[in-house]
Amino acid sequence: MQTIDHDPQEPKIDRTPGPWRWVFPIIAVLFLANLLTRQIDWISLCLGLGMGCTLAGWAIEITGNKVPGSWKANSRRDGP
Repeated sequence: MQTIDHDPQEPKIDRTPGPWRWVFPIIAVLFLANLLTRQIDWISLCLGLGMGCTLAGWAIEITGNKVPGSWKANSRRDGP
């Protein structure tokens, strides 16, 4: 049976929800305010880009930057 050596000084993994609790509501309010009060312009485009980057950052943090197995292409060696 193999044993695994653990570093007693290894820091704990941060499992807190991070800033996402307040980041998403703020972006949603800004998005809705912009949608209801302005026409599409550079500010709208920048707000959309910011929202997309925030969503991507959240997804990367939640998944540990790993692709789900169902998204991976099957290898040709796996059979027909």
